Amino acid sequence: MDYSLQMISYIIIAFLIIIFFINLLNQITIKKVNIIQKATSKQPYVSILIPARNESGNILNCVNSCLRQDYPYFEIIVLDDNSEDNTFETISAVRDLKLKVIKGKPLEEGWVGKSFACHQLQQKAKGEYLLFLDADTNLKPDGLRSSVEFALKEKAGLLSLMPEEFALTFWEKVSIPMLHFTIMTMVPLILVEKTKKPSLTVSNGQFMLFKKNVYEEIGGHFSVRNNIVDDIWLGRKVKAVGYKLIFADGTDIASCRMYKNLNEIIKGFSKNLFPGLSFSLLLLSFVIILYFSVYIFPLLVLIYSLIALNFELLIISIAAILTPVLIRISHSLKFNLPSFASFLNFIGASLIIILGINSFRLIKHGRGADWKGREYDYKKLKD
Repeated sequence: MDYSLQMISYIIIAFLIIIFFINLLNQITIKKVNIIQKATSKQPYVSILIPARNESGNILNCVNSCLRQDYPYFEIIVLDDNSEDNTFETISAVRDLKLKVIKGKPLEEGWVGKSFACHQLQQKAKGEYLLFLDADTNLKPDGLRSSVEFALKEKAGLLSLMPEEFALTFWEKVSIPMLHFTIMTMVPLILVEKTKKPSLTVSNGQFMLFKKNVYEEIGGHFSVRNNIVDDIWLGRKVKAVGYKLIFADGTDIASCRMYKNLNEIIKGFSKNLFPGLSFSLLLLSFVIILYFSVYIFPLLVLIYSLIALNFELLIISIAAILTPVLIRISHSLKFNLPSFASFLNFIGASLIIILGINSFRLIKHGRGADWKGREYDYKKLKD
């Protein structure tokens, strides 16, 4: 048994070394939207479009961050998506000529709530560029100018960013960085922009800046009206019609706090994990095996080696545990993530595995995803 564990551990270490260099390559090659002091390109009119459902705790910070932009030509439109809290009253109290607040229509059959809200928002937009922003995302004062300048220079049909992800509670700190590990490990980011293959797509609904004609050509949110993970599929459609998609590091210009407690993490990951993997059981199985092999199995081998007093196995298991810690620390330095959680990988990995299985269960065999007071039965949405 000891020999078999040693061989498996050596294979995992070799696999981890490959993962380490994949992550290093992705961190080197991912483009970054840097803060610029002065625009050098023509500055188009931008519509900042914010769907908001039950966002009374976030919407003021989001809108105020947008109002502070040092960019001359923009409007902000917030749509209250039939909130069950006082989101509409909270944002309606803000008085500014650049801000328009509208009440959303009741959710129509066959639509996911966010897509329906964004669809209504774009109908009111006047901009040459459309920036869809989640209500829990905030812009730095020069964020709009810097991102528009970047999109213009790169000739991007869609610019989607990875903001700085705030994680304040314990469960946020151990789970949110796992998203960075998954993206940086499973997707060759250098090919997202270079290849025309829609399957090689990464996009993030927290920040999506479209050139308006591109958005209209792909059919906008109407084209993904029944898809729970709208951002990935919008990105694929942009690539499918031949426009340039850029997924970039936006930690200098935007920030977001995705979830605030364990309950939100459970609901959010259960909603997104399986759909985010294209409803592929094969991909989900790969992620589960990856997380178990990289983060949990070496810990089990370590415990066994201590009980069996196998010094060689102990050294191998420690090496297998420390390698992903180094990968996660590199992510922390690159994307401003909490470093200490890198030593608690096994907790975050266990949570992702459980929530991945739960996501599959809910969407394939359960009542569907539950988010912001709405339940989405994907089988009915597809009909």
